[in-house]
Amino acid sequence: MKKVMLVLVLLFCASTAAMAQDVSVVDIFAGYSFNRCVKNGDISCDLHGWNAAFDFNMNNNWAITADGSGHYSGREQVREGVEETPRTRYHNYLLGPKYTFGSSERVRPYVHALFGFNQVKPVPEFTKKVNFAQVYGGGVDVKVGDKLWVRPAQVEWFAIRNFDTVTGSHVRFSAGVVIRIGQK
Repeated sequence: MKKVMLVLVLLFCASTAAMAQDVSVVDIFAGYSFNRCVKNGDISCDLHGWNAAFDFNMNNNWAITADGSGHYSGREQVREGVEETPRTRYHNYLLGPKYTFGSSERVRPYVHALFGFNQVKPVPEFTKKVNFAQVYGGGVDVKVGDKLWVRPAQVEWFAIRNFDTVTGSHVRFSAGVVIRIGQK
């Protein structure tokens, strides 16, 4: 009797796993991004831009994410109104694991840890500064069509390191659309 019960439990688990394998090959995200930064504890900035990501799905829960974003500031005057700060371009190139909770047909919350490089380039100058970047955060995707999902919120803590010390701590908020391509 124990063997029969064991076989039934194994068959049930195998059939449940087989039904849950409605997995896309790649999920493509594109949308708006806002980056709030604090540099060395005394300078703050609000940067607006874009965020894009490719999720290469291994199964229903695990994926490898390649993420890129660009944030930009215009010329801003210092509080005294005398000096201007140059316009800044701020790009991130990241890669890391993503874990999606559950196997819901409509709502898919997730977390990820991404690592890569941050590149800062003041526009008037021809110098670039490249730093190590690490991002920890997550969000939620909501299904609106067969292959179309909306990402209403992705919130992340973003740390920039100059290979020896933390040079900045950021919060990045992104929202946009996700297109699911292929079927495993």
